[in-house]
Amino acid sequence: MIRWEYRVLSLRDGTYTQTLNDYGQEGWELVGVVPDVHTVAGPRESGSSLPIPGTLGKLGDAATKWTQPDDPDAPEPGSVVTTLLWVFRRERYDDDEDWSDSSAS
Repeated sequence: MIRWEYRVLSLRDGTYTQTLNDYGQEGWELVGVVPDVHTVAGPRESGSSLPIPGTLGKLGDAATKWTQPDDPDAPEPGSVVTTLLWVFRRERYDDDEDWSDSSAS
């Protein structure tokens, strides 16, 4: 019986050809590209995802910048973003009889 190993990747723009070639050389076959549509979450009401006391001064300011990076290319909170997911597979060549399909019960 043929057994498959799968890998799902999100590729950066401009790296498609090289990444496809690299995975192909490793025996991976592209079996599909599917959209992953999601809404960008907004900041938490507290303003920080880390519980930081207000008395920490510069350390608190640095933690706020770390948890809320200033990325000009980042999508606005609440906007809908589509990411392409690239689905690859390759044949498994192991003789492990204990390996089983998790969907088979």
